[in-house]
Amino acid sequence: MEYRPDNYPTLSHSPYQMKPEYDVVVVGSGYGAGVAASRMARAGKSVAVLELGAEWRGLGGGSLLNAGVFLEATPETMRLSAWPAEIRDNSDALAEYYARAAAMLQPSTFPTNLPTPRKMAHLEETAKKLDWRFSRVPLTTFFEPGRNSTGVSMCANQGSGHESTGLNDGSKNSIPVTYLVDAWAWGAEIFCGCEVRYVERDGDSYLVHFAWHQKGRRSFAEDGMAQLFWVRAKEFCFLGAGALGTTEILLRSKKHGLSCSPLVGRNMSGNGNLLVFGYNGSKEINGVAGSTKPGPTITSMIDCYQKTPNGVCGSENNNKVGAFVIEDGCVPEPFAPVIEWMFIMQTINIKHFFSSFFGCPLRQTKRTLAAIMSIVRGPYIPGGAIQRTATYLAMSHDNNEVTLTLENDNPQLQGVGEGRGANIHSIKDALRRVLGVDGASMGYSYFYGFHQEEVSVHPLGGANMSRDGTGREGVTNHLGQVFTGQGTDVHTGLIWLSINPLATITALAERSVALVAGQRHIKIDLDTENGDIDTYSQPRGPHYNNSHAEPNRDYVSTGWHFTESLEGHVAVPSSCVSYAAAELEGKGCSSTMGILLTVEIYRRVEGGTGPRYKGLCTGTVSCRSLSRRTMCVMRGDLDFFVAGNESASTTLTYTLPLCTVEGRRLTLIGVKAIGQSAAFSIPRLWEATTTVKLHILDFNNNSLGAGVVRIPLLSFWRQMRTFHTIGPRLSSLPVLLIFLLYFIIQLSLVFFYPLIPFCGILSPTRAHSQAISAKQQPSEILEILTSDSAKIRLDVYDPIQPLGTESRAGKQSQPPILFLPGITGLNTSHSIFALPFQRCNMVKYFSSRGHRCYVLTPRWSHDGQTAKDGTVFDSRLDIAAAIHHISSTSPTCDSSSPKPYIIAHCQGSVALAMALLTGIVKPEQLLGITANSVFMNQVFGYWNSIKASSTLLIRAYEFLDGPYFPISFLERRKDLLQYILDFLLSLYPVARRDRCTSPSCHRTSFAFGLLWNHENLDQEIHGNIETFFAGTFTRSLEHITRMGCAGSCLNNNLEPLLTQKNLQNVRGVPILFMSGSENQVFNPESTLRDYELLRRTFGEHMYRRFLVERYGHLDTIVGSQADKDVYWKVEGHINWCLRNKTTGAE
Repeated sequence: MEYRPDNYPTLSHSPYQMKPEYDVVVVGSGYGAGVAASRMARAGKSVAVLELGAEWRGLGGGSLLNAGVFLEATPETMRLSAWPAEIRDNSDALAEYYARAAAMLQPSTFPTNLPTPRKMAHLEETAKKLDWRFSRVPLTTFFEPGRNSTGVSMCANQGSGHESTGLNDGSKNSIPVTYLVDAWAWGAEIFCGCEVRYVERDGDSYLVHFAWHQKGRRSFAEDGMAQLFWVRAKEFCFLGAGALGTTEILLRSKKHGLSCSPLVGRNMSGNGNLLVFGYNGSKEINGVAGSTKPGPTITSMIDCYQKTPNGVCGSENNNKVGAFVIEDGCVPEPFAPVIEWMFIMQTINIKHFFSSFFGCPLRQTKRTLAAIMSIVRGPYIPGGAIQRTATYLAMSHDNNEVTLTLENDNPQLQGVGEGRGANIHSIKDALRRVLGVDGASMGYSYFYGFHQEEVSVHPLGGANMSRDGTGREGVTNHLGQVFTGQGTDVHTGLIWLSINPLATITALAERSVALVAGQRHIKIDLDTENGDIDTYSQPRGPHYNNSHAEPNRDYVSTGWHFTESLEGHVAVPSSCVSYAAAELEGKGCSSTMGILLTVEIYRRVEGGTGPRYKGLCTGTVSCRSLSRRTMCVMRGDLDFFVAGNESASTTLTYTLPLCTVEGRRLTLIGVKAIGQSAAFSIPRLWEATTTVKLHILDFNNNSLGAGVVRIPLLSFWRQMRTFHTIGPRLSSLPVLLIFLLYFIIQLSLVFFYPLIPFCGILSPTRAHSQAISAKQQPSEILEILTSDSAKIRLDVYDPIQPLGTESRAGKQSQPPILFLPGITGLNTSHSIFALPFQRCNMVKYFSSRGHRCYVLTPRWSHDGQTAKDGTVFDSRLDIAAAIHHISSTSPTCDSSSPKPYIIAHCQGSVALAMALLTGIVKPEQLLGITANSVFMNQVFGYWNSIKASSTLLIRAYEFLDGPYFPISFLERRKDLLQYILDFLLSLYPVARRDRCTSPSCHRTSFAFGLLWNHENLDQEIHGNIETFFAGTFTRSLEHITRMGCAGSCLNNNLEPLLTQKNLQNVRGVPILFMSGSENQVFNPESTLRDYELLRRTFGEHMYRRFLVERYGHLDTIVGSQADKDVYWKVEGHINWCLRNKTTGAE
């Protein structure tokens, strides 16, 4: 933070705090703009000030770099024909407003009680010798400490002479400490770094389009100029960006369709300025700014507007166009080391040197020695040539023939060189007389150009007031309102604040604002004082609240930001179900999208919630399909490395609120999904980290479109150069390095995914007990005995809606449903049908539709001793016992026993098939069946078929660790063998998409085969596998492998059960066969064989088959979208069974 002696608050706001519209938008922050901002804020209007420069260095416009000379225009000048009649014919037109300006800016002359600066004394002595009028000029500078008119504490001027390069001693009563701080105190919002490009009329309001210049955005300068921000001015837009800036804005606005006078950019003036130096005179001037304290830049003047007694200011002194003033000045400190050589080269003349030497050898010798001394010992050496150099600034009138145009969208000044004008020659003649008093040589600020151009410190015009009230003679009327063309019609809310040296700028601005406010009956409070304002003061309050004014309190800024550019295609509207399809649709109709964001990096504080790092996004989104202009992003969020909802290991999530010029509020949701498929693949990792899949929502969260945007390679390299810090770079560097290290670690965890046994970041922790308890709990837990005295468990879930509610299928109660799981191990925490961390599990889905649900825990998961020696064949008795219990105890609305519908998965489905084939479960006991993955015929997937070709793996494991293969280690500790096994199983062959770091997932793949397509799981399910898979006994595995090799059901003696005789026992049961198309446990051919066999044997009426695309084995039950992709099909089959209750067996 740079030192600033001014004890007043930071005035500017962060850009993300900008609202989409204000009553008043002020462009610029100089004298005119400051007046507009202050007076409109005091009128109770919401005000936004847009300034190109940075605060302190740029906020305040020309008031930061001028000398602060407060000179009122003379009555004769105000009567010139160029002024509008309303001003020209009224001698007191500006008197009231000059007084208002003086009250705010508090001008005063250099005090007589202070030592007189040498350069002032020199100018006064010169004027006396020439008998010209001398006076001290009023300066908007404090020479004694105190508070100014707005309540800001001011310091005394130190006399450094730095006014023209930035006075930092706290004494200059410039716009930031007067009008702008007053506007801030009354609620105006000031935004720096905003370059207004053009203004567009939109109904009764104005759209102000601007480019935001932030450190780092320069790498995307072209994109930034193409994708402009905007803000709406509902009532007034005041243009106060200076003669050059305002004219440029109006010229560009004309190109964008704003109707204006054809005189925009014409009749500009350099104010007749002439900067001349009296080099190497005979007296010490002390005219170089710096430590020698020469005094303020300008302190006094010779007034050649007023005729002196002997009329020596020139023959044209009665012609006010030819009159002028001569002011003293200072050489800016940065120019001091080089200006000596410039003067020597300009003034050297060998012939003149020798004539002067022989004419006055002593004087010429002194001048030569002074020049040598200054070259050798520097410009501040007493007696040196530069210390004996005076600076003179002449101000007059010129021919007003300079023109500003736009060439390739850049401003270009054109005009005849003022140096050839007669007025300039007369001023030079007067200056030669001034220099002759002291024997100095005339030096210029530069060498003459080809057209004898002159320097100007006060460019004027470009959008002049009209002398006749029409657009044929000027650009604005007497109020500053911009004409719509050559006639008298004006843009009533678009006001240009006149530019003229300081006092007249301010007075004209005060007049314009007061009169246009009066036209709309707006009352401006000029009487209420602010009180004392210091660093910790607060404004009286914003005019309306911004709920997004501050970032999340759980985060603090790291002080670093970067900029990124993305481009791609979107479909608007989009009916596509995938982002890739939406992108193709967008390409087909040339619906492009460009995003340019500056992201400020925030770090989570200790004790905060959320991701470790967040980004605060400010930028623009351009998409013609959504809005005719760019859409502004203010306070968007970027969450770094958050666990994805699907199989992605981690995501970067964008949530960007969009404001359109049409007034719509949209939200863009974008995700960079960095998944397991990026492991060991640099191209895939690059694709994942530079691709954003997005969709756009309206205010009611209805989808408007979707698509894909990417960071091109060239943009990525440019992005790497955009990291900048808000504060000191060196002290902030460790913070950036920590963030970049964190970023690299996260990507490395994905890249080396298969080698990481477990990672809490990439695999989220298990669900909290509070979240689990919020899920539906069993209404009753039963333990029943089978016919062979084995104990099984039956969880009962009552329907969520009351019994007797009419179903959509017919006017009867919903049937009970029995769920049969596969082998999951002993004492699992949860059933696969009732996972508490699944968004909508099967039990919840069907109980909410009026079904009483029964979830069976077979002997392989309930009793350890029974499970150790049991097989799938034995579990047929468990199913028979459960069906008998349901039929005998379930309530029904009629006298008949209820028939349960069975949803069976994997070995539960195989056990059900065995129960039917052996006749212990009769078809007439069942309403219908959904058999997932397998039923009677069994065809292993590729890797399972290889593992099942021999029992060698089973025997080897039994030898090493016994008859139980664990999956969960929640209740036991791993030994060395299990850690080795974890590493070996991490190499289990799966597709890149299905690589993960979960040891539990690897163990299920080894024991049963790959259970799912990882893309169908959310992280809560994948991170909690050990809660619904505990392990399996090797005897069960051996029985399963034997059946897989045989291709069908086998009893404990390995005798086939699928015979023609046994098959008759299956007749009459409606069955829905279901398989995931990517099932790697049982090939989908398993259910296809059963489906074809039963259709051939019993006819096609009772059988259905559903192949679930892009699903695997178990994700048809536990998938994150299974309720939308799968459950509806099972529900439809239940309803079909109810409508066709009379079966062939009955």
